[in-house]
Amino acid sequence: MYDNLAAVGSLSLCFVYLLGAPPPDSAPAGTARAAQVCLKTPQDEASFSRRRRLRCSRRVCSMEVNVPPAVTIKVRSQVHCVEFSPFEWSQRLLAVGLPTSVAVFTVKLKEEGKGGKDEYEQVWEWHASSQPVSIAWSPNSTLRAAPCCLQVAVASADHKVRQISSDLGEANVVQEILSHTDFVNSVAYNGDSGTLVASAGDDLTARVWDSSSQTQISKFLLTSPGMVARFHPDEPDLLMVAEKKGVLRVYSVSSGCSTLYLRCSGPLLGADWSIPEPALIVAAGVKGLTVWNVASLQPHSEVKEVGMGDRVLAVQVCRSSLGLVATHAAPHTVRVTHLHSNKVPIAAHLKVVGGMSWHQNHPYLAVGSDRKVLLWKIDNI
Repeated sequence: MYDNLAAVGSLSLCFVYLLGAPPPDSAPAGTARAAQVCLKTPQDEASFSRRRRLRCSRRVCSMEVNVPPAVTIKVRSQVHCVEFSPFEWSQRLLAVGLPTSVAVFTVKLKEEGKGGKDEYEQVWEWHASSQPVSIAWSPNSTLRAAPCCLQVAVASADHKVRQISSDLGEANVVQEILSHTDFVNSVAYNGDSGTLVASAGDDLTARVWDSSSQTQISKFLLTSPGMVARFHPDEPDLLMVAEKKGVLRVYSVSSGCSTLYLRCSGPLLGADWSIPEPALIVAAGVKGLTVWNVASLQPHSEVKEVGMGDRVLAVQVCRSSLGLVATHAAPHTVRVTHLHSNKVPIAAHLKVVGGMSWHQNHPYLAVGSDRKVLLWKIDNI
């Protein structure tokens, strides 16, 4: 036996214990275990590893549900970002960032009318000089009053943030309210007042401006590119800024000081503040999601894998239902995950993803994909 093993040289010994198997004829009486010699080459080990990954992948995929979208909105060019209005009085408004314009649609869901069907209509379009990157809705926007008002802040690829207003008639106003020295990644209004506009960018700054006077109020110096700026759902003075290296800080705009410091594994590529659960902050990174509960003086965090431990590029917390989170994982997979039960009610493997946004009052997720905006309804959660 030993001569045969010496002859194969590079082969390794792998002892596999067969628990509970009957002993071979040559084994001593009363033997409860038998050892079998298994010879493996590196090629065999690689093949086994591939088969194991495939089995794991099949198990994960079997837990996911590929559901067709409930609504498909077709546009004439590629979608780069989408944003539902987060306010009760303008919840039907959906802004879509295209290469050279911002289009606004009204979306009437079947739950909102007697007709029992989903309807949408484009009501406005603003032609931009630079590609939109991030869009935020002002609380001044409404179609219920006369005259109508549409107002959005748009961060563009030319490093500027503009506030665009329209009455859907002749009055269209474009104001350049702030400018960075590098790429702008995120823009946000503060709560129901909308008096402040915040942005974060690759120039290692987060800036806050007065939306009416276009004057800068605060400038926070960062230690890495600012990926996300979000105001607290209930406290309009509190601004969360997420940095690429995995640092999240919550600033008091009025005092100019940091009130909370959080850390996760970088690079951090997205973050969101939960509207139904304001104490919940979720960040996206290469190892999945990091979830913090900041209700206590010492916030605790929890790491949750997405898919097969995929790198998460963006995250959006549902505005209407507790625990629902939408993720965009590399390369182009959108999943909706329930944080408290780990269920995956929807997984969609797309050609490209151009932003995600949740409806204000209903569990509908809008996703930009190529020349379409796809809306999924999240049922059975």
